This record gives sequence, structure tokens and C-alpha cells, in this order.
Amino acid sequence: NDLLQNGRQSLSNHKVEFAPKVYTAAINENNGQLMKSLKKYFERQWKIKYGSSNQWFKLLLEEYKDAVNYDSVLSRTAEYGHRYLKDCPILSIVLQLLFEGIDDKFFDETNAFNDLWCTITNNGLKSIENFSDNKKQSVLLQALCEYYRPKLFELLEISEIQDEDNLYESALNNVAKYGWLQGLQEVEERIIVRHYNTLRAKIPVFGDTSGKSVQPKVEAPILENNQSCVFGQDTQISWKFSGIGKPRVTWFFNDQPLPTNDRLRVMETDDGTSILTIRQAELGDQGVYTARATNAFVPQWKP
Repeated sequence: NDLLQNGRQSLSNHKVEFAPKVYTAAINENNGQLMKSLKKYFERQWKIKYGSSNQWFKLLLEEYKDAVNYDSVLSRTAEYGHRYLKDCPILSIVLQLLFEGIDDKFFDETNAFNDLWCTITNNGLKSIENFSDNKKQSVLLQALCEYYRPKLFELLEISEIQDEDNLYESALNNVAKYGWLQGLQEVEERIIVRHYNTLRAKIPVFGDTSGKSVQPKVEAPILENNQSCVFGQDTQISWKFSGIGKPRVTWFFNDQPLPTNDRLRVMETDDGTSILTIRQAELGDQGVYTARATNAFVPQWKP
């Protein structure tokens, strides 16, 4: 049960039950029989436990089955069990599948997945306003409905709010789109004031997330505002960004969009580094250069 609940890592709790050679192989071999069996078990759980009543989720699994990211999410689940599935496995799995940039460092090193989770479960689909793929938006909206439904419906019942004229589903759709606060405001006029006030007081918003976003991580070879060059020679400015999905980088010069031409060129590498090359630097090139990196969330600026 420990293994099926907490994944392969839980073997460390039972190390004395194995011969050293067997334990070492089981805990280290990513293509060994144990991992293969665990992946089959969790994949079956996804399809039966979570997908039997959610046809859209089963279709999503089929669509992503041959993708590299699918195996990564499945392997992470086999390794850690339910550790990263939060209190709504469907939503967690969907987020991990849709945002291909999510890897283990987003769970352990930066804790960015937890930030993503808090943001989207407080502020709804609108918190990822740059997520323009309509098909993915639809899938994520349905996953958010699965997260909000039991919590919202229980609060509505506790607040003695009747489900008249499909109020519950309307509230659910709005909360999934706009988050707890704005979503409930969309149906406020349909609810008795006293009951609505009771409901608002019970909203489970965790912390101040009204403006919170998951921002790209920034790396640079030099300190800010410390770039120098020699007139007539080429110079480069570079910033490395990493985020959930590949961040989009835009350059600005003195707060204005930087025009690119034969002298001013921007190149992006596969590791997320954006490099601005200024050929034969001139006096007019002096100023403040800003690289703006945008996740599927709110942007972070770095001068």
C-alpha cells in the first residue's frame, strides 16, 4: 500500500526488507520491472478512477499518450506517488501535461508548481491570460471545474443557497473562469444578501494571490546596469530565462520596443538564453536595455 500510495521513493522506508543488491536495482533502475509495473498501475488509475466519469480526460490521455511529456508525468507519479497530485489529481495531471516546461525542478528546487497551483486555484483560468490555445483552454477549464465543484457546492449548501435556475452550475463555470472572488460576484445578484455574505466569508482563498503569478526565472552573467562596451566594436547583452513553457522574450531600449536591423540582432538559444548583439557600437546606443520574458502567466521585467 505504501508503494502504491507514495511511489518508488517509499521503498527507502522498507530498505531492511530487501537484499542490498535487489534494493539498489529497484530504487535506481528507471526501466526496471518495478518502475514498469508502477507506471502501468498509475496509468490504469488515471483511466479508470479519474477518466471513467470524465470522457474529456480519457481523450486527453489518448492524445498525449505518445508524447515525451506523457511519459515524464507518468514516471514522476510512479516515483513519488500522490505527492504532487495535490487534492485534485485530475487538475494536477492536466497541468503537468499541458505545460511541457514543467519538470522535477519545478516541484523540488523552485517550488514553482506550488505557486502555479495556488494561483490557478484561487484566480481561475484568467490567471493564465496568455494561454491562447482554445483547445487547451477548454481542457483546463474542465479540470478546474473538477477542482472547484465539490468545494463550491459544499459552501453553497452550508450557506443555505438554493440551486434555483441552474445557479450552482452557473457559479461553478464563473468561478472556474475567474476564480473565487470575481467568479462569485458574477452570480451575486441571484443570491439573498445574507446568504451571499455568509458564502463570501467562507471562501477558501489562500494568501494574497490577487496579483500573484508564476514568473520566469532569470540568470545573467553580469550585474544589472553594469554593461560596458567600446565604440566601434561589437558587444552582446544576454539573459537566460526559464519558465513553465518556453518564455517569450521581447527587448526594449529606453522603454521603447527595440527595432532589430543589421546592427541590432536578437538570437535565442535552446536553453532559454536571449542574446542581443550590437554591431559596431555607436554613441546613440547608450541607454537602458530591458528584456521582457513572458510565461503563460504575468511577465517579469529585468533591466
